[in-house]
Amino acid sequence: MHRFTVNYRDRDRDGRRRGTLLNRGYFLTGLPRPLLLCRLLGHTPVVDGTTGFRADDPGSRWVCCDRCGTRPNPQGHLDPSRWDIGDRYTGPWNDSPPPPPTRADIETAARIGRLPRPREHPGPWPPCREGALGAQLILGTSFSGWSLGLKLGNQGSEHTLAAHIRLHPLGALYLHTERFGTWLQRRFNPTGYHSRVIELDLSLGELRWKLWARRDERSTSDPWWMHGRIPLDPRDRLLGRRRYDYEDIGTPVTATVRMPHGDDHDVTLKLQRCTDGRNKRRFHSWTVDWTCKGGIPTKPHARSGVWGSAVDVPAQAVTDGTWPTEAAARIALQLTGDRTRYGYRPAGEPASRD
Repeated sequence: MHRFTVNYRDRDRDGRRRGTLLNRGYFLTGLPRPLLLCRLLGHTPVVDGTTGFRADDPGSRWVCCDRCGTRPNPQGHLDPSRWDIGDRYTGPWNDSPPPPPTRADIETAARIGRLPRPREHPGPWPPCREGALGAQLILGTSFSGWSLGLKLGNQGSEHTLAAHIRLHPLGALYLHTERFGTWLQRRFNPTGYHSRVIELDLSLGELRWKLWARRDERSTSDPWWMHGRIPLDPRDRLLGRRRYDYEDIGTPVTATVRMPHGDDHDVTLKLQRCTDGRNKRRFHSWTVDWTCKGGIPTKPHARSGVWGSAVDVPAQAVTDGTWPTEAAARIALQLTGDRTRYGYRPAGEPASRD
């Protein structure tokens, strides 16, 4: 078993958000998983796999334990036309080299554009894999609003189970497991690659919820009760919901960003008018979206740097037509701060002895 901590407040830019007093991660790795039933009764082999991404792609099939998710070694390469995901595996086990690919395998591979892989039976069960536990504690300002959530991972998730609670401005607590809780994942979310979440969020003047919803996307086939929101800010009804709109103005221009370290970089600037506010009361500001071919380096020994971002410019600079110069100066100021934080040094400059 190994334990270690990570100080995100000193390591990451987001960890140093104003008002954050503590932002640290705690980890325990190499923890033995109990797996009492599997140790006493043996593993329960079932067919697992993918369904493919096209109509002519049947996907892949292999074997895993229905209780703990452990895969034999090799995991097997089964015939999708014979084995369906979720079937109890009753076929032979691998005690000899896998057979050569059949003619049907070669024809299928030619059709879907992949090299043929010989069918093989699963091998012996390996020792049960270890798991890990992790937590992140934030004291002080973190994300806005209040939130409480639970996550059940999918068959490809790094975090099998996860939970969080955020209470602005007090802080936040995040918890997760790696491989602990696989039995729950196998029972309630055994197929596909969409994690499921149960979440309640109170922020931005509204109450939002997710009930057993897909974590990363919303499907049109989801029932209405999986997602919902209730506006709580009376200004939403009187003045309309707050929105942010960006409109490109003119054509992109090229400018030079001169860094104090002696390097110059050509950037492409695009002026945008940002409309921020509600339907009946709108405010305008100006921002410049910039890109740099090859990137502007900000970290030592990095092969590339920041390829693009955005900076705000005052309205007077837009009126006077000096916004490209103003934007280039602000880009240099922003990236100089990044270089100072990461300890950047120009090529050939010796490291400090401090």
